[in-house]
Amino acid sequence: MKISVRVRGEWLQVPCRNGEMTVRWLGDESVRRYNKLQKQDDIKENREMEKAQEVRKTRGGVILDPDDNIRDVLDDNDFVTVVVASERSTTGTIIPENLKHILEPVPAKYEPPDEHIFLDGESLSTNDLRQLGKGRYKIKLTHEAEIKVKNARELVEKILQEKKVVYGITTGFGKFARTVIDCDKLEELQYNLIRSHAAGVGTPLNPEKTRMLLALRINVLAKGHSGISLTNLYALIKAFNASCLSWVPEQGSVGACGDLAPLAHLALGLLGEGKMWSPETGWGNAKDVRKEN
Repeated sequence: MKISVRVRGEWLQVPCRNGEMTVRWLGDESVRRYNKLQKQDDIKENREMEKAQEVRKTRGGVILDPDDNIRDVLDDNDFVTVVVASERSTTGTIIPENLKHILEPVPAKYEPPDEHIFLDGESLSTNDLRQLGKGRYKIKLTHEAEIKVKNARELVEKILQEKKVVYGITTGFGKFARTVIDCDKLEELQYNLIRSHAAGVGTPLNPEKTRMLLALRINVLAKGHSGISLTNLYALIKAFNASCLSWVPEQGSVGACGDLAPLAHLALGLLGEGKMWSPETGWGNAKDVRKEN
C-alpha cells in the first residue's frame, strides 16, 4: 500500500506495507522523509523536531483521526496533506488563513459534466462564462473555429519555412524587437517568454475564477488570430474539461498588458511547471497533477 503525501507543498510517496500502521505514523513518517530530502542544513535542523499536527484527505478535506489504522480510512494510492506545527495558525483555526489556498477542500464525489458549450470566439455570453466557471459544462470547438485556427497556424508555419522576420515569431520582444532569433532557439524563446512573465504574487485565484479565465482564453484563441496550433488549443480544452487548473496569483501586472502575468501562470501549469489544482488531487506540483489527470 502506498500513499501520496503533501508536506509543505511537496509531494512524497510513502510505502505503508499493508496499512496496519496508524495515521499518526503516516504523518510523522512523511515529515521525517521530507526533512531528510531537504538540502539546506539550517532549515533542516530547525524542522528536525517537527511533528505532524494534522493529516487531511486531499479529496474532501476531512481530518483523519491519528489513532485510526491507515487501511481503515485510506485507499491504496490515496492523497493526503500533512500540516506541521509551524504551519498552524496562532489562533488555533483548523485551516490557517495563509494555507486555505493550498488546503482547499476537494469535492468528495466530483462528477464531471456531461454537457458541452461550443466556443467559436464570437458567441460566448456572460451567463455561459459563469456556468463554465462553476464547472457545469465542458468545452468543444465549433467546426468553423477549428478551420480558422488551422488557417492561422498555416500562416505561422509559412513564415517559419520562408525564414521571414516577423515580430514575436522570429524576433525578440519589446526592446529586442529588432533582434532576430536563430531558428534552433525559437522553441526556447517561446518557453522562456512564459516563464519570464509568470511573476505574479499573492494567493491564487480559486478554481471557479481560474476556470473562467481559462475558458476566456480558449474562446479568444478560437477566433483564429493568434497562430496557436490546434494541438495546443486542444490541450487547453482537455485541461479545462478535466478541471486541471494552474496556480494563477491574484496580483500581477497592470496597465495595457495587465493580463500577461496571469496568462503566463495559466500556461505554466500546462507545461508541467509551477502548481495546479484538480478535483482528483487538490493543489500540487503541476507535473504530478497532470499525471493524475
